[in-house]
Amino acid sequence: MANIRTENLVKRFGDFAAVDHVNVDIREGSFTAILGPSGCGKTTLLRCIAGLIEPDAGQILIGGKDVTRVPPFKRNLGFVFQRPAMFPHMTVYENVAWALELRKWPKPKVKDRVMEMLRLVRLDGLEHRAYRQLSGGQAQRVVIARALAPQPDVLFLDEPLSQLDAKLRDELKLEIAEIHRKTGCTTLMVTHDQAEALTIADNVLLMHQGKIVQEGSPVELYRYPNTLFSADFIGTNNFLQGTITGINRNTTVRLDGTATTLSAEQVLPGVPIGAPVWVCARADDIDIIDADQQAKSTNVVEATVEQALLTGGTVIVQARVGKTELRIHAGGSKRFQLLGQEGKSIFCSLGNISLIARGAGEGLHP
Repeated sequence: MANIRTENLVKRFGDFAAVDHVNVDIREGSFTAILGPSGCGKTTLLRCIAGLIEPDAGQILIGGKDVTRVPPFKRNLGFVFQRPAMFPHMTVYENVAWALELRKWPKPKVKDRVMEMLRLVRLDGLEHRAYRQLSGGQAQRVVIARALAPQPDVLFLDEPLSQLDAKLRDELKLEIAEIHRKTGCTTLMVTHDQAEALTIADNVLLMHQGKIVQEGSPVELYRYPNTLFSADFIGTNNFLQGTITGINRNTTVRLDGTATTLSAEQVLPGVPIGAPVWVCARADDIDIIDADQQAKSTNVVEATVEQALLTGGTVIVQARVGKTELRIHAGGSKRFQLLGQEGKSIFCSLGNISLIARGAGEGLHP
């Protein structure tokens, strides 16, 4: 295991900065996801750290050692890429053993280590199977076992689930989390899928246009986005315009064009009373309440239903508060009461809202 640090890392392709002065400090033993949309620079950042791409400027340190110009095969790293890259002419056992033989492990130790890794990824008993006899999920588990077998300092996962179907993705992402828990190997994963990042990782680096725009635990990124891009990319957020009316332990905000005042468990540093803000309310945090429950609920607004659609176990409601659209993902037993209520008023508790100063990444919100 080892920590990872980059200092002002830059990688350009012509005039385009895929990685733009990135500084990260990833603790030893953590599972960090680099999350972001296509083209944001996340794969380029991972490949720079892994030594597969040489950066144009900056430093990369793994375990406190400067490896910026060290080739990848001398960095003691493990790799898992998008496609299950098994050697098709080798059995499961031979695939995993290959990684150890390449590093000249003593032959008596190879068998024990291979079987230990196959037990770890729940493939014991399948060691003699060929690639064509495995499912896509099983083949990717073989690759994970092969990457972990030589005890790497860091395991790199580059979109490891993207080639699998939805059911296999759900199964394997939980298995990857369990494998990390058992091994404690520092792991760095690239993904564009927020569900993967929030489910597996204990630390998330959110990238946009070559920069890390927010870092934190999955809960921190989900609950407290710091830019409109962060709020819009992760989950389904509503953005209402408001003005700060009070700052104490909490911040009170009046929604523009209404008499409604809301309270956020958040104080924005350097943002004074009277400042315009975005009020962010997640669609799945909004509860539909009865009119007589307003006094017992937090951050209540009255909305007019424009459309309500049943999608599986959730009713998606498109409503309006003043001139602002409000999207609600309603669950629970009351959700069916919303169907056929177009044009009628409902009361909504927005729950734990978050605030973003207007002007903080204005252009990032579509």
